[in-house]
Amino acid sequence: MKLTRKSTDLLIYNLLAERRMSGEEIGEVLGISRAAVWKAINKIRQNGVQIDVEGRRGYAIVEEMDVNPYKVASIAFRNLKFLDEVFYYTSVDSTNLRAREYGRPSVLFFAESQSAGRGRLGRRWESERGGLYFSLTLQPPLGFDDLSKLTLIAGLAVADSLPGAKLKWPNDVMVEGKKVCGILSEIHGELERPVVIIGIGINVSNPVPENAIRVQQFWYVDLTQVFDKVLKTFQHHYSLLVGGEWEKLRERYAEKCDTIGKVVKVITPTGEIVGRAEGIAKDGAIIIDGKKVYSGDCIHLRNYRSR
Repeated sequence: MKLTRKSTDLLIYNLLAERRMSGEEIGEVLGISRAAVWKAINKIRQNGVQIDVEGRRGYAIVEEMDVNPYKVASIAFRNLKFLDEVFYYTSVDSTNLRAREYGRPSVLFFAESQSAGRGRLGRRWESERGGLYFSLTLQPPLGFDDLSKLTLIAGLAVADSLPGAKLKWPNDVMVEGKKVCGILSEIHGELERPVVIIGIGINVSNPVPENAIRVQQFWYVDLTQVFDKVLKTFQHHYSLLVGGEWEKLRERYAEKCDTIGKVVKVITPTGEIVGRAEGIAKDGAIIIDGKKVYSGDCIHLRNYRSR
């Protein structure tokens, strides 16, 4: 299901979220006929929102599913200034795949569940209902070499939104040493104006394996509250990045990064790098024994003595 800021059904949902309104009032506010109002109301009802009608008093939302297209789109458009469209799926193969197929920037793809969710190195990301799965497409005014910083600020946005969360470089968010969120960033399109896809998966109330944790084990909030907080924080961090304030974000990332100070093994396409993680460089790389590493699969080592 596709929604834009001007979708009639979304505008009516937002009006009714504030108060009961008659069809005549809604029509006057939006400049549409009562027949168009009635048609949109029926569409909203078909998508998980129960609307009561009471004579001249009109329509009111009386109950809705915890997660539905209108609540998700309202949160997304309220928080993300750059956003133009929202695609909502009850189930999809992968929001990153849908984003790549669509190929346009300023779009959010949201799914209640995924059948082929992916992590780094093609690993499967379990995506059962109850988790938060979405992808953002961006075309920021940044140089190509700065695009990798988007992965870092996405992870930082999630970590800053969850109590007790730490970052495991480059793209995992951890709580109590267990993974609560993974991020998969991809670059698509022409080199001169690439579209960056940022896929985010957060365990909220969904089943998780033993080495993972879900938000509701340490913070009792619902999925849309987590979504709202993460998007609000992401917009703040994104604005800092495109506004030339990377240094503030780098310092904040280093504060949150549990990888720094640990001995790690990073598996890269060209081999393995083992050493102590010393910090985050100005260009976004992690520094391991004085060497910059820009990407790879990072493993924290406990029983290792560096030379």
